[in-house]
Amino acid sequence: MKKLLVWIPLLLLGALALTGCGSSAERLNNDGNEAFAEQDYEGALMAYHQAEEESPELAEPHYNAANTHYRQEAYDQAQQEIEQALVSDEAQEGLDQHNYYNLGNTLFQAQQYEAAIEAYKEALRLNPGDMEAKQNLELALRQLQQQQQEQQQEQQQEQQQDESQQDEQQQEQPQEEQPQDQQQDQEQQDQQQQDEQQENQASGQPQQITGLTEEQAEQLFEAAAQDTESLEEHLQQIMVFPWAPPAEDW
Repeated sequence: MKKLLVWIPLLLLGALALTGCGSSAERLNNDGNEAFAEQDYEGALMAYHQAEEESPELAEPHYNAANTHYRQEAYDQAQQEIEQALVSDEAQEGLDQHNYYNLGNTLFQAQQYEAAIEAYKEALRLNPGDMEAKQNLELALRQLQQQQQEQQQEQQQEQQQDESQQDEQQQEQPQEEQPQDQQQDQEQQDQQQQDEQQENQASGQPQQITGLTEEQAEQLFEAAAQDTESLEEHLQQIMVFPWAPPAEDW
């Protein structure tokens, strides 16, 4: 009995015929086999599904329907049919081993390598001498390792991209501005100082002079008392030349 698909080398399963069962289910299943042989897969599926309805306990119509779905690359439907075949009450001897093998092939095609590995292991448990199952198991193990490595690389790249984006966002983040209340308080203080200065100028009060030494202040007081020169001229002199000019140019 040939299997659904062997990855290396490529083989295909022939449809299973039914004998010794209900005439209606047997006829429908065999009609499906004829359509399958003519590559009329839609007609074959219609006949197999009718056989399933007539005799749900039979595994062979599910097995043949799975083979047909596999030919159409409808792997989800093929998996469902195989699982139905595995739980059926009546099946030809050795059919479970082939079902697990075919289930492994179906899962392999869907890139579900971990599940495919478990299916191949179950097939080998039922038939340890199945060399094709061993080959496909080794292939599935290699594909799983490669898949895991690719996923790990993708995760590392995504992590690096996230870190780079976070750095860029921190660099582009604007400086914090003062709260509006603080700005208003500062503006009010500045305005108050300006108003006080204007009031002092209008009332004739002298402005407070900062930056004079004690000696300069005494000189300024003496000059004002002697009235030898105006206060403004003397202030300009002591502020500009608080010490004697150098004896020579540098």
